[in-house]
Amino acid sequence: MGKMMTRPIKQIFNGGVMKNLNFFLFTITLALQPLTIQAQNLIYNPGCEDSLVNGEIPYWTEVIGTDWSHRANGNPPSYEGDYMFFPGAVPIAELQQDIDVSSNASAIDSSIQYYYFEGYIRAYNQNPPDHSRIVLEYLDTLKTTKLDSIDLGEYFSTTDWLQLTDTTLAPIGTRFIRIRLISTRYNGSNNDGYYDGLSLVGDVPLSISTNSITIPEEIKLHQNFPNPFNPSTTIRFSIPSVTQNGVEGSLVTLRVYDVLGNEVATLVNEDLPAGEYEVEFNLPAGRQGTSSIKHHPSSGVYFYQLKVGKYIDTKKMVFLK
Repeated sequence: MGKMMTRPIKQIFNGGVMKNLNFFLFTITLALQPLTIQAQNLIYNPGCEDSLVNGEIPYWTEVIGTDWSHRANGNPPSYEGDYMFFPGAVPIAELQQDIDVSSNASAIDSSIQYYYFEGYIRAYNQNPPDHSRIVLEYLDTLKTTKLDSIDLGEYFSTTDWLQLTDTTLAPIGTRFIRIRLISTRYNGSNNDGYYDGLSLVGDVPLSISTNSITIPEEIKLHQNFPNPFNPSTTIRFSIPSVTQNGVEGSLVTLRVYDVLGNEVATLVNEDLPAGEYEVEFNLPAGRQGTSSIKHHPSSGVYFYQLKVGKYIDTKKMVFLK
Protein backbone atom coordinates (compact mmCIF):
# COMPACT_ATOMS: atom_id res chain seq x y z
CA MET A 1 0.00 0.00 0.00
CA GLY A 2 2.82 2.40 0.90
CA LYS A 3 4.42 2.10 -2.54
CA MET A 4 1.29 3.54 -4.10
CA MET A 5 1.55 6.80 -2.15
CA THR A 6 3.73 9.72 -3.23
CA ARG A 7 3.12 11.92 -0.22
CA PRO A 8 3.95 11.36 3.43
CA ILE A 9 0.97 10.35 5.50
CA LYS A 10 -0.28 10.35 9.02
CA GLN A 11 -1.56 6.89 9.82
CA ILE A 12 -3.82 5.78 12.63
CA PHE A 13 -4.26 2.07 13.34
CA ASN A 14 -6.67 0.52 15.81
CA GLY A 15 -4.91 -2.29 17.65
CA GLY A 16 -5.72 -4.51 20.60
CA VAL A 17 -4.98 -7.86 22.21
CA MET A 18 -5.02 -11.14 20.27
CA LYS A 19 -8.65 -12.31 19.99
CA ASN A 20 -9.92 -9.10 21.57
CA LEU A 21 -8.52 -6.85 18.91
CA ASN A 22 -11.18 -4.32 18.05
CA PHE A 23 -10.88 -3.82 14.35
CA PHE A 24 -12.92 -1.42 12.26
CA LEU A 25 -13.58 -1.00 8.52
CA PHE A 26 -10.99 1.34 7.11
CA THR A 27 -11.01 4.55 5.13
CA ILE A 28 -8.18 6.14 3.22
CA THR A 29 -8.17 9.85 2.51
CA LEU A 30 -5.72 11.39 0.04
CA ALA A 31 -4.98 15.12 0.00
CA LEU A 32 -7.67 17.11 -1.82
CA GLN A 33 -9.18 13.90 -3.19
CA PRO A 34 -11.20 11.92 -0.61
CA LEU A 35 -11.44 8.20 -1.26
CA THR A 36 -13.25 5.62 0.86
CA ILE A 37 -12.35 1.94 0.76
CA GLN A 38 -13.99 -0.80 2.84
CA ALA A 39 -12.45 -4.10 3.80
CA GLN A 40 -14.16 -6.84 1.80
CA ASN A 41 -16.92 -8.73 3.59
CA LEU A 42 -16.24 -12.41 2.90
CA ILE A 43 -19.79 -13.51 3.73
CA TYR A 44 -22.18 -13.85 0.80
CA ASN A 45 -25.69 -12.48 1.34
CA PRO A 46 -24.75 -11.24 4.85
CA GLY A 47 -28.07 -9.54 5.61
CA CYS A 48 -30.46 -11.92 3.83
CA GLU A 49 -31.18 -9.17 1.30
CA ASP A 50 -30.87 -11.37 -1.80
CA SER A 51 -34.11 -12.64 -3.31
CA LEU A 52 -35.05 -16.19 -2.34
CA VAL A 53 -34.37 -18.88 -4.94
CA ASN A 54 -37.09 -21.53 -4.97
CA GLY A 55 -37.89 -20.50 -1.43
CA GLU A 56 -34.28 -20.89 -0.23
CA ILE A 57 -31.77 -18.31 1.04
CA PRO A 58 -28.94 -17.98 -1.53
CA TYR A 59 -25.42 -18.99 -0.42
CA TRP A 60 -26.66 -20.48 2.87
CA THR A 61 -27.33 -24.14 3.74
CA GLU A 62 -30.15 -25.33 6.00
CA VAL A 63 -28.70 -27.77 8.54
CA ILE A 64 -31.69 -27.98 10.89
CA GLY A 65 -35.13 -26.88 9.79
CA THR A 66 -36.38 -26.26 6.28
CA ASP A 67 -38.29 -23.01 6.86
CA TRP A 68 -35.41 -20.54 6.88
CA SER A 69 -36.43 -17.37 5.07
CA HIS A 70 -36.02 -13.62 5.20
CA ARG A 71 -38.29 -11.50 7.36
CA ALA A 72 -39.16 -8.02 6.16
CA ASN A 73 -38.23 -4.91 8.11
CA GLY A 74 -41.05 -3.98 10.48
CA ASN A 75 -41.77 -5.67 13.80
CA PRO A 76 -39.01 -5.80 14.86
CA PRO A 77 -37.13 -3.47 12.50
CA SER A 78 -34.15 -4.97 10.68
CA TYR A 79 -30.66 -3.91 11.73
CA GLU A 80 -29.88 -2.80 8.18
CA GLY A 81 -31.53 -3.08 4.80
CA ASP A 82 -35.02 -4.43 4.20
CA TYR A 83 -34.72 -7.96 5.60
CA MET A 84 -33.25 -10.15 8.34
CA PHE A 85 -32.64 -13.90 8.73
CA PHE A 86 -35.77 -15.71 10.00
CA PRO A 87 -35.63 -19.41 11.14
CA GLY A 88 -39.29 -20.22 10.50
CA ALA A 89 -41.72 -22.34 12.53
CA VAL A 90 -39.41 -24.95 14.07
CA PRO A 91 -38.18 -25.59 17.65
CA ILE A 92 -34.50 -25.51 16.69
CA ALA A 93 -33.06 -24.20 13.42
CA GLU A 94 -29.52 -23.96 12.07
CA LEU A 95 -28.21 -22.21 8.97
CA GLN A 96 -24.59 -22.20 7.85
CA GLN A 97 -22.18 -20.87 5.26
CA ASP A 98 -18.64 -22.13 4.54
CA ILE A 99 -16.27 -19.38 3.47
CA ASP A 100 -13.24 -20.31 1.39
CA VAL A 101 -10.16 -18.48 2.75
CA SER A 102 -7.55 -20.58 0.91
CA SER A 103 -6.39 -17.47 -0.96
CA ASN A 104 -4.85 -16.37 2.35
CA ALA A 105 -3.11 -19.71 2.91
CA SER A 106 0.38 -18.20 3.01
CA ALA A 107 -0.51 -15.66 5.68
CA ILE A 108 -2.56 -18.20 7.62
CA ASP A 109 0.27 -20.74 7.69
CA SER A 110 2.69 -17.98 8.72
CA SER A 111 0.43 -17.26 11.73
CA ILE A 112 -0.18 -13.64 10.78
CA GLN A 113 -3.74 -13.79 9.43
CA TYR A 114 -6.53 -12.52 11.66
CA TYR A 115 -10.24 -12.63 10.88
CA TYR A 116 -12.76 -10.28 12.42
CA PHE A 117 -16.40 -11.32 12.67
CA GLU A 118 -19.32 -9.09 13.53
CA GLY A 119 -23.00 -9.95 13.66
CA TYR A 120 -26.24 -8.72 15.20
CA ILE A 121 -29.00 -10.73 16.86
CA ARG A 122 -32.48 -9.88 18.07
CA ALA A 123 -35.66 -11.61 19.25
CA TYR A 124 -39.37 -10.91 18.95
CA ASN A 125 -40.75 -9.07 21.98
CA GLN A 126 -42.39 -11.88 23.96
CA ASN A 127 -41.81 -13.60 27.28
CA PRO A 128 -39.91 -15.82 27.31
CA PRO A 129 -38.13 -14.73 24.11
CA ASP A 130 -36.50 -17.01 21.57
CA HIS A 131 -32.70 -17.19 21.50
CA SER A 132 -30.02 -16.71 18.84
CA ARG A 133 -26.54 -18.23 18.82
CA ILE A 134 -23.56 -17.80 16.49
CA VAL A 135 -20.69 -20.29 16.23
CA LEU A 136 -17.53 -19.80 14.12
CA GLU A 137 -15.49 -22.83 13.06
CA TYR A 138 -12.04 -22.83 11.43
CA LEU A 139 -11.73 -25.88 9.18
CA ASP A 140 -9.05 -27.60 7.10
CA THR A 141 -9.05 -28.17 3.32
CA LEU A 142 -11.47 -31.11 3.47
CA LYS A 143 -13.62 -29.44 6.15
CA THR A 144 -13.25 -32.60 8.24
CA THR A 145 -10.92 -31.24 10.94
CA LYS A 146 -12.07 -28.46 13.24
CA LEU A 147 -8.96 -26.40 14.00
CA ASP A 148 -10.74 -23.88 16.23
CA SER A 149 -14.30 -23.18 17.33
CA ILE A 150 -15.62 -19.94 18.79
CA ASP A 151 -19.07 -20.12 20.34
CA LEU A 152 -20.31 -16.56 20.79
CA GLY A 153 -23.05 -17.81 23.08
CA GLU A 154 -26.84 -18.02 23.17
CA TYR A 155 -28.46 -14.61 23.58
CA PHE A 156 -31.65 -12.66 23.13
CA SER A 157 -32.50 -9.00 22.95
CA THR A 158 -36.10 -7.83 22.56
CA THR A 159 -35.46 -4.08 22.63
CA ASP A 160 -32.50 -3.58 20.30
CA TRP A 161 -30.02 -5.42 18.13
CA LEU A 162 -27.20 -6.99 20.16
CA GLN A 163 -23.72 -6.97 18.62
CA LEU A 164 -21.56 -10.11 18.78
CA THR A 165 -17.92 -9.88 17.69
CA ASP A 166 -14.80 -11.99 17.57
CA THR A 167 -11.26 -11.56 16.26
CA THR A 168 -9.25 -14.74 15.85
CA LEU A 169 -5.78 -15.56 14.60
CA ALA A 170 -6.54 -18.27 12.05
CA PRO A 171 -4.92 -21.59 13.03
CA ILE A 172 -2.31 -22.98 10.66
CA GLY A 173 -4.03 -25.09 8.02
CA THR A 174 -7.28 -23.12 7.99
CA ARG A 175 -8.88 -23.11 4.54
CA PHE A 176 -12.55 -22.57 5.40
CA ILE A 177 -14.42 -20.60 8.05
CA ARG A 178 -17.91 -21.87 8.82
CA ILE A 179 -20.55 -19.43 10.08
CA ARG A 180 -23.33 -21.20 12.02
CA LEU A 181 -26.60 -19.47 12.95
CA ILE A 182 -28.56 -21.46 15.56
CA SER A 183 -31.96 -20.36 16.85
CA THR A 184 -33.97 -21.94 19.67
CA ARG A 185 -37.70 -21.44 20.19
CA TYR A 186 -38.96 -20.84 23.73
CA ASN A 187 -42.38 -19.39 22.94
CA GLY A 188 -45.16 -19.52 20.31
CA SER A 189 -45.18 -21.32 16.97
CA ASN A 190 -42.49 -19.28 15.18
CA ASN A 191 -38.80 -19.41 16.00
CA ASP A 192 -38.01 -15.72 16.33
CA GLY A 193 -34.24 -15.69 16.90
CA TYR A 194 -33.18 -13.24 14.18
CA TYR A 195 -29.82 -12.31 12.59
CA ASP A 196 -28.65 -9.37 10.50
CA GLY A 197 -25.57 -7.34 9.55
CA LEU A 198 -23.15 -10.28 9.42
CA SER A 199 -19.58 -9.60 8.30
CA LEU A 200 -16.24 -11.39 8.20
CA VAL A 201 -13.12 -9.51 7.12
CA GLY A 202 -9.59 -10.79 6.76
CA ASP A 203 -7.81 -7.46 6.43
CA VAL A 204 -6.31 -5.51 9.30
CA PRO A 205 -8.49 -2.42 8.99
CA LEU A 206 -6.81 0.95 9.36
CA SER A 207 -7.49 4.60 8.89
CA ILE A 208 -5.14 6.79 6.89
CA SER A 209 -5.23 10.54 6.35
CA THR A 210 -2.77 13.02 4.91
CA ASN A 211 -0.31 14.90 7.06
CA SER A 212 2.11 17.71 6.26
CA ILE A 213 4.63 17.13 3.47
CA THR A 214 7.59 17.47 5.87
CA ILE A 215 9.94 14.51 5.51
CA PRO A 216 11.45 13.35 8.82
CA GLU A 217 15.24 13.44 9.05
CA GLU A 218 15.60 10.28 11.12
CA ILE A 219 13.78 7.20 12.31
CA LYS A 220 12.31 7.94 15.70
CA LEU A 221 10.01 6.11 18.10
CA HIS A 222 8.24 8.45 20.50
CA GLN A 223 6.96 7.74 23.99
CA ASN A 224 3.31 6.75 23.98
CA PHE A 225 0.71 9.21 25.27
CA PRO A 226 -1.03 9.06 27.65
CA ASN A 227 1.22 6.95 29.83
CA PRO A 228 0.01 5.28 32.05
CA PHE A 229 -3.11 4.53 29.96
CA ASN A 230 -6.52 2.85 30.16
CA PRO A 231 -7.81 1.55 27.81
CA SER A 232 -6.05 3.22 24.86
CA THR A 233 -2.89 5.12 24.09
CA THR A 234 -1.21 6.64 21.02
CA ILE A 235 2.22 5.65 19.72
CA ARG A 236 4.03 7.94 17.27
CA PHE A 237 6.98 7.17 15.03
CA SER A 238 8.82 8.79 12.11
CA ILE A 239 10.34 7.33 8.93
CA PRO A 240 12.71 9.38 6.70
CA SER A 241 12.95 8.97 2.94
CA VAL A 242 16.48 7.50 3.13
CA THR A 243 18.12 6.18 6.28
CA GLN A 244 21.44 4.75 7.33
CA ASN A 245 19.69 1.38 7.67
CA GLY A 246 17.69 1.23 4.48
CA VAL A 247 15.52 3.24 2.13
CA GLU A 248 11.99 4.48 1.99
CA GLY A 249 9.61 1.56 1.64
CA SER A 250 11.44 -0.69 4.14
CA LEU A 251 9.29 -3.18 6.02
CA VAL A 252 8.01 -1.52 9.18
CA THR A 253 6.82 -3.54 12.16
CA LEU A 254 5.43 -2.28 15.45
CA ARG A 255 4.63 -4.91 18.05
CA VAL A 256 3.55 -4.93 21.69
CA TYR A 257 4.92 -7.41 24.24
CA ASP A 258 4.21 -8.21 27.87
CA VAL A 259 6.90 -8.37 30.57
CA LEU A 260 7.54 -12.05 29.80
CA GLY A 261 8.31 -11.27 26.18
CA ASN A 262 5.06 -12.71 24.83
CA GLU A 263 3.71 -10.87 21.80
CA VAL A 264 0.43 -9.16 22.64
CA ALA A 265 -0.35 -7.44 19.34
CA THR A 266 1.09 -6.60 15.93
CA LEU A 267 0.07 -3.02 15.16
CA VAL A 268 2.05 -2.47 11.96
CA ASN A 269 3.58 -4.97 9.53
CA GLU A 270 3.99 -3.50 6.04
CA ASP A 271 6.14 -1.36 3.76
CA LEU A 272 5.56 2.32 4.47
CA PRO A 273 6.71 5.52 2.75
CA ALA A 274 8.40 8.38 4.59
CA GLY A 275 6.17 10.22 7.03
CA GLU A 276 4.96 10.79 10.55
CA TYR A 277 2.70 8.04 11.91
CA GLU A 278 0.33 7.64 14.83
CA VAL A 279 -0.89 4.26 16.05
CA GLU A 280 -3.77 3.91 18.49
CA PHE A 281 -3.33 0.87 20.75
CA ASN A 282 -6.35 -0.37 22.66
CA LEU A 283 -6.04 -2.78 25.58
CA PRO A 284 -9.65 -3.37 26.64
CA ALA A 285 -10.66 -4.80 29.98
CA GLY A 286 -13.34 -6.75 28.17
CA ARG A 287 -15.73 -6.67 25.25
CA GLN A 288 -19.26 -5.46 25.67
CA GLY A 289 -22.08 -7.19 23.83
CA THR A 290 -20.11 -10.34 23.02
CA SER A 291 -20.42 -13.91 24.14
CA SER A 292 -17.76 -13.72 26.80
CA ILE A 293 -14.68 -11.88 27.93
CA LYS A 294 -11.90 -14.11 26.66
CA HIS A 295 -9.00 -12.11 28.01
CA HIS A 296 -8.45 -9.94 31.05
CA PRO A 297 -5.29 -7.90 30.47
CA SER A 298 -3.28 -7.30 33.62
CA SER A 299 -2.21 -3.96 34.94
CA GLY A 300 1.51 -3.43 34.62
CA VAL A 301 4.34 -2.83 32.19
CA TYR A 302 4.16 -3.52 28.47
CA PHE A 303 6.80 -2.89 25.78
CA TYR A 304 6.36 -1.67 22.22
CA GLN A 305 9.09 -2.24 19.63
CA LEU A 306 9.62 -0.54 16.26
CA LYS A 307 11.70 -2.22 13.53
CA VAL A 308 12.63 -0.50 10.25
CA GLY A 309 15.31 -2.32 8.30
CA LYS A 310 18.13 -2.87 10.82
CA TYR A 311 16.79 -0.17 13.12
CA ILE A 312 15.21 -1.41 16.37
CA ASP A 313 13.91 0.67 19.26
CA THR A 314 11.88 -0.42 22.26
CA LYS A 315 10.01 1.67 24.81
CA LYS A 316 8.02 0.93 27.94
CA MET A 317 4.41 1.83 28.72
CA VAL A 318 2.17 1.16 31.71
CA PHE A 319 -1.43 -0.08 31.67
CA LEU A 320 -3.55 0.72 34.74
CA LYS A 321 -7.02 -0.75 35.21
